[in-house]
Amino acid sequence: MRSYYKNRSFSAVLIFLFSIIVCFYSSSALSLSGSSDSSAAFSIYKQKIKTQAKHGDAKALYVLGRQYRDGKGVPRDNEKAAFYLMESAKKHFAPAQIDLGQMYTSGTGVEQDFKAAFVWFKSAADKDYASAQFNVANLYRMGRGVEADAAKAYFYYEKAARNGFVKAQYNLAIMYLNGVGVAKDLFQSFYWYDQAANQGFAMAQYYLANMYLNGEGTDKNFELALSWYTAASNAGVKDAYDAKEELQATLAKMDKSSSGKEVSVHKAEFALEQ
Repeated sequence: MRSYYKNRSFSAVLIFLFSIIVCFYSSSALSLSGSSDSSAAFSIYKQKIKTQAKHGDAKALYVLGRQYRDGKGVPRDNEKAAFYLMESAKKHFAPAQIDLGQMYTSGTGVEQDFKAAFVWFKSAADKDYASAQFNVANLYRMGRGVEADAAKAYFYYEKAARNGFVKAQYNLAIMYLNGVGVAKDLFQSFYWYDQAANQGFAMAQYYLANMYLNGEGTDKNFELALSWYTAASNAGVKDAYDAKEELQATLAKMDKSSSGKEVSVHKAEFALEQ
């Protein structure tokens, strides 16, 4: 019991020290490279991290790996970052597994290896981490590091989407729209575009507007179509701006009972990056 409280106390000190370092990083008036005080603070912090790491603390290894990856307080060193993240990932710490999967995907600090990326993403996905589920789905869909399997891609996109991961919601909408990995279902496609659009994902807003315009998966509603085109246009989607201008011109001329002009919603491109 004493050991438990001792570890809790030590962890509290570690968190406190980490918060101090964050303050140093976020201050525009203070540079780690030019301040002896902040350098000393980081040295203490890093020593605490290393001490914790020697005791098998996965979080400490993870934090140290990210410091080397981001070059905060130490020179950026992707190889050291990968080493510490690997040590943390081996201890089943999901955030480290996700970061390590990304390093293997991009070949940063390690040789690019999609099979290794899949292993680490899958491990974190099984712990219900949405970003890992999204990345597993991407690898299944593209056949990188694993045999391409649209049904399994759908399975993991849906998990991530239900966990609120906006790019998974968008990709899931595309799969339902085109019947990839799942039976075509315009109502489900509309639902997931709507979920992503309401999280501010601009391309989802554009394709949701198309569905309102064409009455696909929902009733036609030109006012809502115009509203979502406007939102997507304001976010920088050029096709949305063009569609908004065209719809505004059409609405100015057409009867209320006119059906309007249909716009294709079947050319959506998948979101790839986390």
